Amino acid sequence: MTQGTHLFARDERGNISPLYALVLMVLIALAGVGFDYGRLVAMQSELQNAADQAALAAASQLDGQDDAMVRARNAATTTFAQASSEYANVTRVANDGEGATVSGLTFTFFESYENDAPGPQVTSDADGARAHVVRVTANGRKVFYALTPVVGAFTSGAISANAMAMLKKAACNVPSIMVCVDRNDFPLPADAGKALRMRWKSSKDISPLAPGNWGFLDIEGVPDSQYELGENNNPGCINLENLITEPGFRNTEPEALNTRFDMPTNKLQCKENGDFCPSENTRKNYALAFTGTVTSPNATLTIADVRGALSCPATVPTGKPSWVPFGDIAVIDRPSVDAFTLDSCFYSGTCTYLGDGNWNIERYLAAHHPGVLASAFDTGSRYEVYQWEIANKATRLAPRIVGFNPDAKPQKTGANYRHSITYHCSYPQPKFSTPLAPSATQKDRRVVTVAAALCEGITGRKPVDILGWMDVLILDPSEPAEPGTIHAEVIGPALRPGNLSGFQYYGKDRAVLIR
Repeated sequence: MTQGTHLFARDERGNISPLYALVLMVLIALAGVGFDYGRLVAMQSELQNAADQAALAAASQLDGQDDAMVRARNAATTTFAQASSEYANVTRVANDGEGATVSGLTFTFFESYENDAPGPQVTSDADGARAHVVRVTANGRKVFYALTPVVGAFTSGAISANAMAMLKKAACNVPSIMVCVDRNDFPLPADAGKALRMRWKSSKDISPLAPGNWGFLDIEGVPDSQYELGENNNPGCINLENLITEPGFRNTEPEALNTRFDMPTNKLQCKENGDFCPSENTRKNYALAFTGTVTSPNATLTIADVRGALSCPATVPTGKPSWVPFGDIAVIDRPSVDAFTLDSCFYSGTCTYLGDGNWNIERYLAAHHPGVLASAFDTGSRYEVYQWEIANKATRLAPRIVGFNPDAKPQKTGANYRHSITYHCSYPQPKFSTPLAPSATQKDRRVVTVAAALCEGITGRKPVDILGWMDVLILDPSEPAEPGTIHAEVIGPALRPGNLSGFQYYGKDRAVLIR
């Protein structure tokens, strides 16, 4: 062997080449699998987005009408074709020559969905009223591989995606306030005008919730403000499934509620968005105190004497008002100052939480609007009278002297007596905050939307069955003696601002994906 041959035999340069040649196909295959699998996953994701959006659009039409299935298909295809943003109907990865959009949608309708399985299938368009669940399948798209064909695979095969959706009940634009009732048809039209006494069940009371108890709902995603009874807007929607009660009394809520009656605090002041602002009609059993002097031939003054000599100031001191309850006024013209009362049956003890609609309207009108008869009103409800007063605020909601604390030792001056007294005025119109007038976009501040719930027997934090939403008129402020009691009158099913229909506003059937 020559020296050159020997050197060649010992030369190790390039000895990796045979090995590389052997594994080259494997490396190419691995790279191709990684690249093409990523494209496959992206394609699957695009198709799933397409199926999800189509299913949601179709489910929005499943309202129990005979033509629901026809409208569902039309809504899915139309909305789907016009989709934009991240859910645009565009497959950026497909290269099967079928274009960029997804058009191969198939629809299957079912009567129900329970226990993670659909119910009976609905096949006839004429039976659209029975269809409550829809499954949409987007199919027929392929990805032609870029590198994987080297190892013998040329296409992904047909890729499909499906989604199921249905309508579920949701609550929108409402506070998380509920009141327990004892009927699953509450409120009926006949319940309008009935007084409602809502009482907070003390956390120390271990007895279960009963009709007439009120409280809050623990709504996921809604912050606990601690002042909800005084806030103005509650935007957004929540699913009504799995709603639970939120035990525990919020000591801040009575003060928040009372801001609707022009009773602000140092912390709770009227805001631009309407939070803690008063209504235009704030008649209540509270008065403001002023000092004055009355000269009279009588050693003992009467309300008439005081009214003849003094008047309620047009301008009152700013800052936090010091409201005086009528019960703390020594001499009072009670019949003339009582705010809206409850139904008579509450005073006789024959009502529990819901009255019968029979309140003393004659006494109220005689006290505040002499000469006006109950027959002038269609229903004679407190809410009707309340609105009538707002319609002419200048005369029907004028301030008025309601009582006084007499001078213990009036000074004798000739034939007369000089009385230095503290007298009290009611202000049925706000004096400390700008009232928020009802409009097409703003509800009256003394009209509160609450949930009617079947919750009898519930204790602690438990699921609750929400029947629907109703509007109530708050009759008077929360009193210190009963901070957890709210007196109201049932107006009826909740309406939108401007007294427009509340359909799809407070209670809504919202399309949701279920699989």
